[in-house]
Amino acid sequence: MNNVQRKPEWAGFRPVRRTIGFFLFLGALAAAAVPRLHAEGTVLKDPAGNVVVLRGVSLIDVGGTEKQFGGAIRMIDRLTNRDDPQGSSPGWYPKVIRIPIYPPDEEDYKSPWTFIPGRDDFYEKLLRPVVDYCKSKDVYAIVDWHYIGNTFDHRETTRQFWEYMAPRFADDSHVIFELFNEPINKVGTDEACWLSVRQDMQEWVNLIRRHAPRTLLLIAGANYSQIIGPAADHPIDDPIGNKNYAIVSHIYPLHWLSENAQWYKDHILRCAKVHPVFMSEWGFSRTFRHRSVPPATIDNYGRPLMDWIEQFKISSTCWAASYDWEPRLFNPDWTLRCGPYEMGCFLKDYLYEKRNDDQPAQPEHPSASSP
Repeated sequence: MNNVQRKPEWAGFRPVRRTIGFFLFLGALAAAAVPRLHAEGTVLKDPAGNVVVLRGVSLIDVGGTEKQFGGAIRMIDRLTNRDDPQGSSPGWYPKVIRIPIYPPDEEDYKSPWTFIPGRDDFYEKLLRPVVDYCKSKDVYAIVDWHYIGNTFDHRETTRQFWEYMAPRFADDSHVIFELFNEPINKVGTDEACWLSVRQDMQEWVNLIRRHAPRTLLLIAGANYSQIIGPAADHPIDDPIGNKNYAIVSHIYPLHWLSENAQWYKDHILRCAKVHPVFMSEWGFSRTFRHRSVPPATIDNYGRPLMDWIEQFKISSTCWAASYDWEPRLFNPDWTLRCGPYEMGCFLKDYLYEKRNDDQPAQPEHPSASSP
């Protein structure tokens, strides 16, 4: 999803915060209940064979969070605070946090914290501490290469990114790779659009598997990740042999409430018969309006969408943890946006409601069911 504001140009790295170094130490010591997940048939499972559904929140660009919003560590603390009475639940219970990384040539947004090929600053001073901190909080971390564009326009920069990141996170059981946020690739029929995306995704999957053979992958479709149905008939080949990936869908009110809503649903349903589906973006807010559809509410979008994806064991992350990126989760004072037209309290209450559903087994009882 795009930000509604133009951001400043790249300005170089800031000195690393001492607190981030401390949290790197914490993350290394934590014994978190985040075993490595894998795709099996149409669902995600843990090593004990339990079906797992991840539910959580997406940050905005991790560099932007660090520059303007107090830092990703503080944001993760906010999103995992078990003592937050806002809404109807006593605290936050996400199981996954998505960490978007805007590429250095992404036109929509640039920040001082940017991945630059050949430099270790971004990884060592920001991304690694944030990813490790997620583990210390018992949540999975999605490393999301956050392009919005045609895959064929960004082959080399995406190759450079995953050539660098894949080996560095290969041994992290709680890390998931999202290869390319929102491909556009409008090149013809739905099948042609997917095949265009598939060609590039296949190359990146092959590259990643040379370094990270066990990491769960999230693979998006064309048309901003709404054309995913053809993945059922034209799957990506996983070199490790068991298709350890899920297909990504993004569904906003513009899709769910439109006259063509069934078209979007049909793509998900067709894909979900063959692959796990992961909805890595959904969300609504009073300030996030589309003229072509009615205003989104909890009753016409939030709750029906969540109930629908639960039927198919679809994991999800809500976009976005911000007070000015749309749709908005927070107010400027970091209180949650609440009410029938807002997702803040609804999301928090939903995560609490589902906190024990479809969760990975605890390490000390690997074959036990979730409580």
